[in-house]
Amino acid sequence: MKWWSAPGRALSSLINFFFPDRCLRCGIRPGPERFLCPNCRKDLPRLTTGCPVCAVPYPEGVPPHPCGRCLSGRSFDRVISPFRYEAPVSDWIRALKFGEDFSLARPLGRLLRQGLPEALSWDLVVPVPLSRERLLKRGFNQSALLARFAFGDFADLLVRVRETRPQNELSGSERRLNVRRAFAVRPGISLLGTRVLLVDDVLTTGATAEECAQVLKEAGAAEVIVAVLARASKS
Repeated sequence: MKWWSAPGRALSSLINFFFPDRCLRCGIRPGPERFLCPNCRKDLPRLTTGCPVCAVPYPEGVPPHPCGRCLSGRSFDRVISPFRYEAPVSDWIRALKFGEDFSLARPLGRLLRQGLPEALSWDLVVPVPLSRERLLKRGFNQSALLARFAFGDFADLLVRVRETRPQNELSGSERRLNVRRAFAVRPGISLLGTRVLLVDDVLTTGATAEECAQVLKEAGAAEVIVAVLARASKS
């Protein structure tokens, strides 16, 4: 159930050696703030108000309240996102995901972990899986990298059972159809009564997270909390 534990530690050591802690934004060694200096840290696009269920951002000053989409129900119980999907966080995510800038994996994982409430608890950390074809083409799963550097070990128990089109090419309704029944829990695994932390890099419409949460609950999960680094302004 653990993903690549020994090689994962080796990867972490290599990244630490070749990419010592420097501020992600200004490039100056940040001292006690480690990967972000104090000035750059306070300028990040923090998500301060939004839907308490799916975390879609609201304008400043608007009190939290369920959005229209969440009033009709969701498969997941809650989305937690420390940031809005805006620069520089969005730039870092794209650089890791499409530019293969692996030096970003460790600091982005830390930012995700630091953005979760201290009181939050879970039994399993589960990253959103890539399809086999996309994993072979890209060579890595960015959600698994974030989970590895945020939480250490995680459970590799979700799989994609069919190929899907890239979600960023589709509208909201198309996204939901695109991922419908595209995921499954590995055979023989029971999640009865467990609290699952589902990890991804970005949440846009929530279609992927909903499908993953649905199959996790069908396998017995009592609660599915979605943890993402950034939330786009769509629901």
